[in-house]
Parts: sequence; C-alpha cells; structure tokens
Amino acid sequence: MGTTDDSPSRRRRPKTELDSRTFKDGAIYLFRRADYKKPTWFCRVKVPGAKGYVSQSTKTTDEHAAYKFADDLFHQCLVRAASGQHLNSKKVAVAIKEYTAEASATGPPSFSKKLRLQFLTRTTEFFGTMRLQEITTATLADLNVWLHERSRSKRLSPSSIKRYSMDLKQFFSWCLERAYIESLPRFPKVKYEGNRRPHFDRHHWARLTRHLEEFVKAEHPSIVRDRTMLANYVLILADTGIRVGEARNLKWRDLREIPAAKDSDRPPDVALFVKGKTGPREVVARTPDVKTYFKHILELQTTELGRRPSSDEFVFCNRDGTPVGSFKKSFASLLKSAGVETDSHGNKRTIYSLRHTYATFRLEEGVHQLILARNMGTSTAMLEAHYGHTSNVASAAELTKGGRFNGGKVAKAVDWLRE
Repeated sequence: MGTTDDSPSRRRRPKTELDSRTFKDGAIYLFRRADYKKPTWFCRVKVPGAKGYVSQSTKTTDEHAAYKFADDLFHQCLVRAASGQHLNSKKVAVAIKEYTAEASATGPPSFSKKLRLQFLTRTTEFFGTMRLQEITTATLADLNVWLHERSRSKRLSPSSIKRYSMDLKQFFSWCLERAYIESLPRFPKVKYEGNRRPHFDRHHWARLTRHLEEFVKAEHPSIVRDRTMLANYVLILADTGIRVGEARNLKWRDLREIPAAKDSDRPPDVALFVKGKTGPREVVARTPDVKTYFKHILELQTTELGRRPSSDEFVFCNRDGTPVGSFKKSFASLLKSAGVETDSHGNKRTIYSLRHTYATFRLEEGVHQLILARNMGTSTAMLEAHYGHTSNVASAAELTKGGRFNGGKVAKAVDWLRE
C-alpha cells in the first residue's frame, strides 16, 4: 500500500522532495523532486539481504507507470542479487562517459585516439541502460552483430572487429582498475578469413605511378599543393609499408640515414622511426629513392614557410603545420582518375592497399617473412594468412633487396638528414 500524504514518511520527506510514496514495506520508494520543473517520478529500490539501494528516474509523470517501472526494477534487482551480482553496478554508458572525459582531459586527443573514443561513445546506443556487471560473452557477440548491421557495407572485416575489441578491452581494463567490475569479460572468437587483401599488382601500380605526374598538374595552386603532398605520400607508404596512423605522426626528426657498406656503391638507405599500435620501431625503406620523395615535401614546406621546417614539425602536414587527418578522399579521387579503383577480384582499394602492396612486393622479391614482419610491426602469422608463403632467404640486405633506384643513378642524400 502506498503511503498517504498525511503519513509520517510524507511529513518527514526532504525539502527537495515534492511528493513521495512507499510500497512493499519500504522496499520501493517513489518520490518527485521539488527542484525539477517537470514532476517526474524517481524510485529507490531496496532488496532484502543486499547492500545499498538502487536509484533511478522512472522517466514518467504518471504514478501508476512509475510504480510499474519501480516494481520491474525491484524484481530485476532480486534476480541480480540471487546471482551474486552487485546491485549498484555502474551503467556502461556512464562509465564510457567517464572514460572518454578522462582520456580527453590531458589535452586534445590524437586523430586515432579520437576515432577510438568516438567508437566507444557510439556503442552507448547498443548498451542502453545495461550495467557493467551484466556484460557477458553473448552480449559482446550481439554487439558485433549490431556493428555489422550499422556499417556501410553491412559487413565488417575480422580485422575491424578485432580493432574494436581492442578498444573495448582497454575500456574494460580501465573499469577493472577502478573496481567497477571484478574481472574482464571474455570476448567471442572472431573467425578470421585468410583472404588476400586488396593491393596493387605490378601492372596497376605502374599505371598509378605514371598517372601521378599528370594528376599533380592543376590550375589552382592549392590543388597542386595538396596533390603534390598526396603523390609523395603514396610513394613513401608504398616504399616503407608504414601504417596510416604512423605516417600521420611522422616528424622530420624521425628520419635518418643508414650508412652503406664500405665496399658498396649503393647510396645510404633511409630508416623511419615510427610509433604504431605494436609500439615504436624503426622501419627500413625499400629503396634509397624514398629520399627523393621526402625531399619534394621538404622543398614544398620550405617554400610555404619561408624557411626549412624544424625537426619537430610534421612531414605530412597542412599549410598551418598540423598533420593531415586523412588522405582518404583525395586518394579515392586519384585511383578513380587513374582507373585502378579495384583489384582483379573487384575488391575496392584503399590507402591501406599501399601497405599491402609493399608486403606483397617484398615477399615476391624474396624478403624473409620474419624480417619483413619485424619491419612492418606485424606477425609472421598475419603475413602467412594474407600474403602467402615465401622461401627462406637470409641476407644482410634483406630489407633493400630488389629495390632499384632510378635506373642506377645515385640518389643524393637529403641534406637535412645530416644536420
């Protein structure tokens, strides 16, 4: 029975409460707050034998609907208490909000970090009012289905699901550190398809590189500038195999020469220090010609700035010095104009096809899988799954084997590398 307006509990209610009701011998407590413009009912539920209360807004001004909400919540709490779950487990949406706020408090997040936080924020629609302690392997499997249905292609690749799972694991680890959960949830296994990733074959790569010279030509100077940056970006990624995120954060200080052997007439090779998802590493470029592409960018920035860029400035940057967020649209335009948008199987190529092309060409040229995997910051298992098998070839020049430089002409070292 609900408490009447002249009951003792009604007379003792806090000043912030406009009205209140109690049910089930005090197990359910309904009240409306005086400091709210809209007379919405709130509820507080107490389960016998369990510690603490569960308080929620019923999101309704109707008393009968509010009681039904509170009664349903009471029985849900009974089930959670019987299964050993905490009644006051934090809502997933609330925890995600705290997590993203904390991650952003240290300053503007990087582009990749911003995407990860946006993904977590987007999942709050799926989790709804779900609490952290309620998440199971089945819940995460349902989340994968939900993500598939909302993707543009209605189908996410296993690598995309794996990337999203890593973001969620970081979030749950954060929750574990704050005692919001007692253990990490188990993630469902993802069936990994060992299909070859879309790359450029030799014929299409030759067509694309020939087209770059014409693509750069344009009437408007700003278009010429952006396309010049893109053209050299494409050639550098294809010659190094670095990831998009690694290229985005690349600075001039991250480049250095590798001295050639004393008895060699080969120019010094180039190494790039990058920080990727597998940690920091130094990447050896396929050919010394990569210096030429960096030099083109250096000359472009020097003209724009009226000085040489400092070692702490970004390589792939906008006119204001900020790193280019994405070359996605301009790269798609390049592929379309060159007529190489898809591979022989009809798979659409993306910027990551440059990394896949690097791996494919390197394996075809006989580079040992273990050495190539280390250079790319990946595993031999991934190379096996996506790029086929190679013979065991051991050589001191593994990572530069097969790399020719402009018909045998010696490429000059870029001066800033020696400063």
